[in-house]
Amino acid sequence: MGRTLVLSGGTRHGLVAIRQLTRAGVTVTAAGPSRLSPARFSRYTDDFLRYPDPAADREGFQRTVERELERRDYDLLLPVDGGSIEPIVAARDRLEPHTELPFPPTEQFELGYDKARTMEMADEVDVPHPQTECPEEVGIDGVDARLEYPVIVKPRHGRARMGVHVCADRTELTRAVTRARSEHGPVMVQSYVPNGGERGVYTLYNWDSDLRGVTVQQRLRSTHPDGGPSTLRETVADPDLIEATDRLLSAMEWQGVAMAEYRVDPRTDTPQLIEVNPRLWGSLRLTVAAGMNAPVLLYQLATTGECDAALEYDHGVRAHWLLGDAMQALSGTDRLTAVREVLQSVSETRQRDVLSVDDPLPGFSYGLSGLWRNLA
Repeated sequence: MGRTLVLSGGTRHGLVAIRQLTRAGVTVTAAGPSRLSPARFSRYTDDFLRYPDPAADREGFQRTVERELERRDYDLLLPVDGGSIEPIVAARDRLEPHTELPFPPTEQFELGYDKARTMEMADEVDVPHPQTECPEEVGIDGVDARLEYPVIVKPRHGRARMGVHVCADRTELTRAVTRARSEHGPVMVQSYVPNGGERGVYTLYNWDSDLRGVTVQQRLRSTHPDGGPSTLRETVADPDLIEATDRLLSAMEWQGVAMAEYRVDPRTDTPQLIEVNPRLWGSLRLTVAAGMNAPVLLYQLATTGECDAALEYDHGVRAHWLLGDAMQALSGTDRLTAVREVLQSVSETRQRDVLSVDDPLPGFSYGLSGLWRNLA
């Protein structure tokens, strides 16, 4: 088989992608902005490329990736982190002559990348979501008049919890919009949905926008009480949520991978669409363990134009991000109870996001770098 270039390879899902592709016979070059990237120490990495941080040197990042694609034949370029995907898509005219990108055309990609446009599409296909207003269109006065507090301010092109603020009144709203806009660009404001449980639908579509792979995960614990990356999650059956997500992504004419995040509103017991992430996800290890080998399916799609179907998956499978879970336990007020819950999860859960018996060095590197970031 051929070769794949995996960007942000030192992330949790990047490591999963590297391992799964190599086990399937694909040669992998891992890439990242740090010489100490966990991917560099993986036995499944054939070569390592260091590139400039795309947040600090966007053009330098794009040039480095382009030169690597010119230097060596790659069947697939696979950016897995939100910070690397947008500049890659923006440079697709320079990159696609050399390799395959696992993303839809730019117009369709923007429907999933721009959270406000995602909500507009959800309106069109009757997928429930929080009421959404854009200050650039209606102003602070319009937002204040149309939404009830509390509200949540989000960058339209943000990721994780960057730039996200919950506001109890107009004063907080004005401050949050000003700050988020200055740091992250255009924003949107949504009605706040209380947390009655969170589920994600993880999908893969072929070039004809047909659903070829899916799993549903229930979030059990997160790095933050009000969201953020999950630290413990479990696969569940939810055909209605799959149908709603497929309705939305099919209307977008989606291609490649995407995850749709929902929060269940306890007032109505209705899942509300929070966002669509047009990339591989941090909980990829669970998706693979449940039966959908997304990295390999993407490689099949890139090299043959089609991929195997993975529409049935195992329910009740759990995966654990040990470092993230430990950090959230130590940051809470009831640390003793939280630590007990983490230790119980360690004993009960077999699947780990990063740790691997046959590939231990990235786990040590990832743990040390995570501890350093939190202690710095």
